[in-house]
Amino acid sequence: MKKGTLTKEIIEVAGRQRSFLYYIPTSYDEKHELPLLLSFHGATSSGEHHSRLTNFHRLAEEEQFFVLYPESTQANPRDPSSKQWNEGVEDNPVYQANVDDVLFVQTLIVYWQQICHVDPQRVYTTGFSNGSSFSLRLAIELPNTFAAIGSVAGPLPKHLIENVKSVPPLIFIMGNSDPIVPFSEADAAGERTFSTTSLIGAKKTAETFAYRSSHAPEIKKERMKPRELNDPTRIEQTCYLDKDKRPLVMFYHVKGGGHTWPGGPKVQSPTSNGKVSQQMDASQWIWETFKEWANHE
Repeated sequence: MKKGTLTKEIIEVAGRQRSFLYYIPTSYDEKHELPLLLSFHGATSSGEHHSRLTNFHRLAEEEQFFVLYPESTQANPRDPSSKQWNEGVEDNPVYQANVDDVLFVQTLIVYWQQICHVDPQRVYTTGFSNGSSFSLRLAIELPNTFAAIGSVAGPLPKHLIENVKSVPPLIFIMGNSDPIVPFSEADAAGERTFSTTSLIGAKKTAETFAYRSSHAPEIKKERMKPRELNDPTRIEQTCYLDKDKRPLVMFYHVKGGGHTWPGGPKVQSPTSNGKVSQQMDASQWIWETFKEWANHE
C-alpha cells in the first residue's frame, strides 16, 4: 500500500466491484495502531470531490490516522442523480437497485484491518449530505463498530428513528438556510419543498440521538465566538450530556449556512446551495472532538 498519497483501490463485495480512495500517513511504521476515519460523499458526488471538500487526508498526515473515502454506486448509468448511498429510503435509486452499502462498509473495514494496524477503539464514520444520513444508518446498524459519528447537512431518515438505541456520540453540523435538505422539523413535515425527502430535520436528529437513553440529557447552549467578522453566518452550539456529564450529541446550528461543508472551499458547487460558513473548519472540529472524546473514555 502506498503512503503519503491519495490512492484508489478496488475490492469485490457481493459480486460488485467497489472502489475507495485511501490515505496512509507518510510516517506510518506498521508497528503502532492508528485510528481509522471513513468519510462518505454526498449524492451525485465522488470520493475524489469529497476529499477536496473536506481535506481529511491532509489532516491525517498531521494527526496520524488512516482515511478512507468510499465510492457510492450509480444505479442508472444514464442518470447522474442516481449515484448515492443507500441510507434506506425507499425512493433512493440505489435502495431500489438493492445495493448493500452496509455490507460494503463492513467488508471494507475488515479488509483495512487486515492490511493496516488499526486501533479498533477508534474507528469513526463521517459524511456530507446523503453520506451523512448513510453514516447515521451505519452507526445504528453496525453497533460497536464506530467510536463516534461526524455528520454534516444530512439528517436521520425517518424510518430509522425507532432504531436509535445503542449508538456512539454524534457531532451534527447543519445550516438553517439549506435549500436541499430540510433543517427544521416543520420543513421536514412538508411546509417547504426540498429535493431530498424522508428525513427528520437537524434538531430532531440531534434530539433523537440525545434522548436514546432513559435519562433526560443535560442541555448546554452557547453562541460560538466568530472567527471571521466579515462572514455573515454565525454558529450556535448545543451540547447534550448524559448523567455522567459525557457528551451524547454536539449539535452545531450554522445560522445562515447553506448545503455546504463549513470551512471548506469558499465557493462550493453549485453556488445555489447557499453560503459556506468560515466560522468553523468542520473537518478540524470533528477530528478534535473525536480526539477529546477518546481521551475521556
